[in-house]
Amino acid sequence: MIADLKRKVGIKMLKGVIFDMDGVIINSEPQHYEAYVMFCGDYGVEFPYEIYKGFIGSTHAKVCKYMKEHFAIPVTEEEMQEKLREYREYLVKTKGYEEIAGIKELIRDLHKNGMKLAIASSSPEKEIHKVVKSLGIESYFTKLVSGEKVANPKPAPDVFLKAARELELSVEECIIIEDSANGVKAAKTAGIPAIGFYNSDSGEQDLSQASIVVEGFEEVDFDFVEKTYQRAHSIP
Repeated sequence: MIADLKRKVGIKMLKGVIFDMDGVIINSEPQHYEAYVMFCGDYGVEFPYEIYKGFIGSTHAKVCKYMKEHFAIPVTEEEMQEKLREYREYLVKTKGYEEIAGIKELIRDLHKNGMKLAIASSSPEKEIHKVVKSLGIESYFTKLVSGEKVANPKPAPDVFLKAARELELSVEECIIIEDSANGVKAAKTAGIPAIGFYNSDSGEQDLSQASIVVEGFEEVDFDFVEKTYQRAHSIP
């Protein structure tokens, strides 16, 4: 009844939550970096973490472009991506996915409260589907959007704007959950407030453009997310 009244008087309402995946739903950054180190080791090249952390939140294609331009690796960017995919698959097969504590409970609570949910990740589409299926959370998400399907990766806003469109929502009806500097920059540019998740395994990410920063999801629920959205839009 309150929701219907808000619609009639034109008050902004939260209707959708867009999740990043790597570092938010699964703690994948250590595995991603390990795959790059393994790949570079094949060619006697070092890939310092100080360089890699600047790419956290962006696409593998962008990292491969950098490596091709700066390292003496005699293969194409496409071959790099294929080999890295094989290394990542090997690491997942041997170690599995490490889910972020409390994230499933948050996803279920948001869904129970009528939120439309999407994932907007820089990972390949196949990888996103594998993760949600493996964690048993596939049914909660309306849309799964890959950054490889848009023109510009994070920190450009393209993947978040696409996710909002596919949820059939305006940017004013959404909030984003992100763990990377590239991600919160993309959210800011898209005009969507973000909850920044400080994940120590994602490196020292600048989350200052997020509306709020949390260090875990155990105490985060629908009410917390809705209040963050309301503060971001100056709703009393």
